[in-house]
Amino acid sequence: MHSPACRRETRFSLASVRLLLLMGALFAPPITGCARDASVGKREHPQPTKRDSAPPRKSLSAITSAAAVRSCRPDILPRLTDITDDAGIHFRRYDDIGRLHRIQESLGGGVALFDYDGDGRLDIFLPNGRRLGSSSADKNYPNHFYRRGPSGRFAEVADLAGLRHDGFCHGCAVGDYNSDGFDDLYVTALDRNVLWRNNGDGTFTDVTRESGAQTPRWSSSAAFADLNRDGDLDLYVVNYLDASEHSPRLCPHPSSPDGYLQCAPETFPAADDAFFLSDGRGAFHECARQAGAWAPDGKGLGVVVFDANGDRRPDIYVANDGTPNFLFIHKGQQQPSEDSPLPADIKIPKFQEQAALMGAAMNRHGLAEAGMGVACGDYDGDGRLDLFVTHFFLETNTLYRNRSGNGFADVTHQAGLEAPSQRMLAFGAKFFDYDNDGGLDIFVANGHVDDRRWRNEPYAMRPQIFRNTGGGRFDEVSSWAGSYFQETWLGRGVAVGDLDDDGDRDIVVSHQRRRPAVLRNDTPSHGNSVILKLIGRRSSRSPFGVRLEAEISGAKLVRQLVGGGSFLSASEQTIHVGLDDQPRLSALRIEWPSGATDQLSDIPCGRCVVIEGLGYVFSR
Repeated sequence: MHSPACRRETRFSLASVRLLLLMGALFAPPITGCARDASVGKREHPQPTKRDSAPPRKSLSAITSAAAVRSCRPDILPRLTDITDDAGIHFRRYDDIGRLHRIQESLGGGVALFDYDGDGRLDIFLPNGRRLGSSSADKNYPNHFYRRGPSGRFAEVADLAGLRHDGFCHGCAVGDYNSDGFDDLYVTALDRNVLWRNNGDGTFTDVTRESGAQTPRWSSSAAFADLNRDGDLDLYVVNYLDASEHSPRLCPHPSSPDGYLQCAPETFPAADDAFFLSDGRGAFHECARQAGAWAPDGKGLGVVVFDANGDRRPDIYVANDGTPNFLFIHKGQQQPSEDSPLPADIKIPKFQEQAALMGAAMNRHGLAEAGMGVACGDYDGDGRLDLFVTHFFLETNTLYRNRSGNGFADVTHQAGLEAPSQRMLAFGAKFFDYDNDGGLDIFVANGHVDDRRWRNEPYAMRPQIFRNTGGGRFDEVSSWAGSYFQETWLGRGVAVGDLDDDGDRDIVVSHQRRRPAVLRNDTPSHGNSVILKLIGRRSSRSPFGVRLEAEISGAKLVRQLVGGGSFLSASEQTIHVGLDDQPRLSALRIEWPSGATDQLSDIPCGRCVVIEGLGYVFSR
C-alpha cells in the first residue's frame, strides 16, 4: 500500500512518451521508493510520515553553502540480508587457485548490474575464469548471466543471450555505445577482452574485432564515458601487468607450506592502459598517447571517470597497484595530426597527468600504496566529488577529500577510516546511501590475494560497512549489518542497484572460491528516495558525467553519474537521491554532458525517467 505522502504523479508530454517507448526506457514493474514491497521474500516497512504541506521552495542559486550539507541519521543501523540462494543465483567463480601461487590467480572477477532486455528489472552478469595455461577451447568455465523474472528470482540465460566466452575474464563495463536503447557490455580478461553489442532481442553479438576495441594486454577495470564530449561513448581500459600465464613467474619461499609465495607486482613490468575513442559509427580508435591519457608504470586496477576540478569536463582517475595513481585532467580538444591514423573528423581530447600536483597520487605520508578499487561521491555534502581508494594489508584505505576543485587532501584519519582498514586487504568499494538520509555511506569488500595464514595473516576477511555520521566522519557498523558481515570472504567486485524495486540500494559482491552474495537492503525505518534514470539526446544516451543538484527542504545534494568505479564492476546506471522523511524533491537542476541544462521542480518520491530537454516521466 502506497503512502499518500508519496502518491504517484505523472508529468510528461506526448512527444516524451513516444520517445520513451521508442527507446525502451519505460520501467515495467511498479516501483515507488516510498512504500516498500520486496519481490524476493516479503517484509513490512513502516510508512513515512505524511507532511501536511510542503516547505516553501528556494531557487538553487539561493541556497548557501552552509545549508547545502544534509544532516545524516546516525541512529539508523544497516540491515543487509543475504538472499543469494533464494534469488536463484548458483555460481562459483573459478580462478585455478593452486599451490604455485601465480599472480594471475588473485585478481578475481567483478559484477555488472544492468537491464539488458528493457523489462525494467536489473539483471546480473558474473564473469568467470578458467584453467591457467589452457587453450582458448576450454569451455568448462563459462560466464554466468542471470535474468530477473517477475517473481524476483533469477534464471541463468548466458547461453540464450550469447554471452559465452572461453577466456579468463575479470571486469565489466556497461553502456549504450551505439545509442540504440539497449545497454552493451564490455568484459576485460587476462587474454582477450570482449565487446558484446546488445541486439535488442535478448541476445548479444561479439563485435570486438570489427569495432577495434581489442587489446592484447592483461586488462582489469574499464569505464565507458564520453571523453571528447561529442555525444558518443568512449572507453578507457585499465591494464595491469605484463605477465605470462603459460610460463608464469614463480617466487619460491622456504617457509611457505607450498614452497611458494605470490610474486609481488613490482617484479613485473606494467601493462600500458588503453583509451578508445568512438567515431560514432560503431568503431573505436586507440589514442591514449595522442590524447595524453597515458603515463608509464601504471599497474592499474581501478578506474573512475568524473569531474575532479569542477570545470564540467570528464577527468580520469586510475588506482595503481604499488605505484603512484594517475589523474588525467581534461584540458580541451585537439584535431588529429596529418600523419594520424585516426579519422579526420574525430575530436581528440587533451589530458595532462596531474595526480601528484592535485594530491591524489599518494597518501599523506608521500607513499604510493597498492591501489585496488576506487569509489567516487560527495560524502561531505559540499558539492564536490571525493575519492575513496582501497589498499593492501597493513596499509590503510585512503579517503581523498576534494578541496574546491583545486586538489585533494588525504583525510582518512580525520574521517575515522584509518584504523578499521589497517588489517584488511580491500578491493571493491562503493559510496551508497543505505538509509535514504541523503548522506553517502561506504561498503568495502575485503580478502587477501594469497593464503599466508602460516605467517599469521588472515586470508578470507569480513566485509565492512561505514555509516556517514555527518561532519565528515564515519563509524564502522558492520557488526549490526547482518549475518553476511559475520562471515569471512575473499571479496572482490562490488556493484549497487535497486534489485527488488523498493527504492533503496542493494548490493552484489563477487568472491573467490565461494558463491557471490546478493544483499537485499532491509534497513528498518529508513526514508524515501528518488531514483533517476537519465537518458541523453544531445548527450550520449548513457550520459556518464551528468551532474545533478537536488534541493530537499532547503538543503542541496550533488550527484554525478560517473563512469567506472568500484573494482572490476558496473553498478546500475541510475542516480539515487535519499530524501529522508521528505515526500519530494523541491527542485532539481540537471547539467548534461552536452552543456544543456534542465530545471525541474516538485518531483515526488519514486523512480522516474528524465530525458534531456523533455522533462520526466514516472514509471508505471
